[in-house]
Amino acid sequence: MKTRLVNELPFHNLTTHSAPHLYIVDYKSINDGSVILHEDKPLNIKYVYLSNQNEVTVCFDGFTNNALPLSAGSQNQQCECVIFPDRCFETDWILFVETKYVNNRKAAFNEIRGYPNKMTTQIIETVQYFRNKGIIETNKKVWAIVSFPILIEEFNSTIFKGDLSETDILFKHRIVIRGTNSASIISEKRIKLNSL
Repeated sequence: MKTRLVNELPFHNLTTHSAPHLYIVDYKSINDGSVILHEDKPLNIKYVYLSNQNEVTVCFDGFTNNALPLSAGSQNQQCECVIFPDRCFETDWILFVETKYVNNRKAAFNEIRGYPNKMTTQIIETVQYFRNKGIIETNKKVWAIVSFPILIEEFNSTIFKGDLSETDILFKHRIVIRGTNSASIISEKRIKLNSL
């Protein structure tokens, strides 16, 4: 997968990590910065946490703005990043992450902004882009997190409704998706999306 990703998107910057604790932070909403995977716990910002107790070596691609071009001047909707085991076996998991830094549930479920449906759509569109470009196989099941890092209360049960239910997304798009701020990397073949 890594070779296909680099061939299709040569301007992307992939990094590898094998620390037991991994922290995904989206600095775009704070200072127009990047999406970064830290190995040390960030002190001044909330994050998506990945427990990696078996120290699986993973590859991380933090997307910049307009990272998935369709044609000149046209970009695909996208999530924040993709993470996958560095060895890149076909049976390995792939994780897509979308975050929104909002301060309360009202902002998190703001229909004017389209949250959280817009976040789910960004995940689906990113996965479809990767499939259309041949970066991942058409029928490959992938995992995804929709995250509100600042919210500490449970929000998964209120995210996926109607045509965007977890079951519908799994059957229509082959995406196991959860609203959570953490996951556990168990091995190259297994990842668990945690509940709050």
